[in-house]
Amino acid sequence: MRKTLLALLVIVMLVSLPSAATIVYPIGMAPTSGFSNGAGVGETPRGWDFVISQPITVVQLGINAGVSMNITMSLWDVTTQSLLGQTTVSSSPFTWTFANLGTPISLTPGDTFAVIGWADTTGTGVSWYIFNNNPPAAFNPTGVVTYLGTRFDNGIGPNQFPFGTINPPTSYGVADIGYTSSVPEPGTLALIGSGLALVGVVRRKLNL
Repeated sequence: MRKTLLALLVIVMLVSLPSAATIVYPIGMAPTSGFSNGAGVGETPRGWDFVISQPITVVQLGINAGVSMNITMSLWDVTTQSLLGQTTVSSSPFTWTFANLGTPISLTPGDTFAVIGWADTTGTGVSWYIFNNNPPAAFNPTGVVTYLGTRFDNGIGPNQFPFGTINPPTSYGVADIGYTSSVPEPGTLALIGSGLALVGVVRRKLNL
């Protein structure tokens, strides 16, 4: 009976832990009030560079655009100029929209990466991207994912690496990633510690 009670306590503790598969968004889907429509038309990639402080797995790519259209989202290794993954997002004006990657992409600290949105507006003559020269802090995230600056180009295809850069704080795009992490957040670690302590108390009370 005592062992059964202890087993049930452990199960309850594990069920209450946060899921390791929770998707985190560096910009946190922050509102884009104060952003303006860009001026560039044609084939226009826009996004930003970042570094990471711990291993993460990117599972989604997303965009907040100024028009409704299909936008090609890409994840690049800036160090090697390699295309790591790609997906298509159907955007809505000034609304965050994300799409899953067909295959999640694991990133490790050490390289610089870029998330890029691309669309060809030659036919419409209307720019798809939005920008802010002095955006709110949420658009320059720090921590696990740290913003380094804008990356852009003009007149290149979705599978070509964009070479233009703009220093912070300007934010173009506005693109983002959704990632998961196998490293527990501090709150999760605290909860695990509390649970283990509780198990110890119960063991002593039940003389197990």
